[in-house]
Amino acid sequence: MKRLLALACCVFSQSGPVLAGQVNWDASLREMGYLFLHISNINVVNGLNLTREQAGRLMQLALQVEEVAAPPPTFRAAMPPELEEVRKSWLELRALLLKGEAVPKELEDRVNQGRVVESKIVRSTLRSVPAAINTNCVSCHAAPSPGQSEPMSAPAGSGTKKLLDLAHLEGVYGKRGIWKFVQLSQQVNDLLTEPQRAILDRFACCLVPPQKLSDPVRAGQAEAGDKALDLLRKVRSCPEALWPLMREGILAHVDYFAAAVSPGAGAARKASARGTVAKALDRARTCTDVEFEMEKDALAKAAHDAIVPAPGEGPYKAAFFLLLPGSSRVYAAYLKRLK
Repeated sequence: MKRLLALACCVFSQSGPVLAGQVNWDASLREMGYLFLHISNINVVNGLNLTREQAGRLMQLALQVEEVAAPPPTFRAAMPPELEEVRKSWLELRALLLKGEAVPKELEDRVNQGRVVESKIVRSTLRSVPAAINTNCVSCHAAPSPGQSEPMSAPAGSGTKKLLDLAHLEGVYGKRGIWKFVQLSQQVNDLLTEPQRAILDRFACCLVPPQKLSDPVRAGQAEAGDKALDLLRKVRSCPEALWPLMREGILAHVDYFAAAVSPGAGAARKASARGTVAKALDRARTCTDVEFEMEKDALAKAAHDAIVPAPGEGPYKAAFFLLLPGSSRVYAAYLKRLK
């Protein structure tokens, strides 16, 4: 359950102070965080290749959760200008995914850049230490300001981390919604086939599906090492004179991507990622052709996993992604597309 709670990061409740221009910062954060999870829900529903019977039953279970859960955001909250543009592109993406249509490259670029912007803003709201030990969002998040860019570190044994995880999960489901999706989790697992459960075990939050939604194996995710493997091949073909510059450039971007994927990534997390990626680059550069063919997948996976944390697992993970408040409409759209 602890791993599952971490999946709900960056989602917040709607209460909180109103900032200049009538922007409720907590409402803005919750809406963007929920939208990220909502799009992930669409991707996993589209990617599981559900039968009509499965989708219909899951929609019924989702409606049970929605009866008691916190209502989803309306996507009409006042937003700071920088987040308004991000929300606009994400909602454009959402509309295409609900219709099962391909995502144009131009939109994909805007969506991914928006994730970087949103992650930086979320990171900037983190207090160095919680203002109070409770599940209120304002205890950990303040309006963005210079000097608030490092993630908090809870005192050892304080129980703060558990409360933070609970606050994030409550922001999505509400207290009653949490218990409802936990209660229904076994029914969700029983509805799925073994291959579908395996897909969900590997699934992590994502915005843009990297390939056709009709491929159920990928469920909206790229294989862990696809892009990393392409990079390693370029590393091997780089001229010797340019290699130091290329290596430096790659490692300089590790912090950028680590923070985009995990807004709470601190100095230690970034340093660890840089070290792991550097080892993979250097090994790919120096090994023989035969050794590279034997080790390439492991090297690519190591480089990828250093930046993108492995998805959580557990008995409630399927229910968390498939019964997200608002998912009944996702199933309705999916059923409408089925022949």
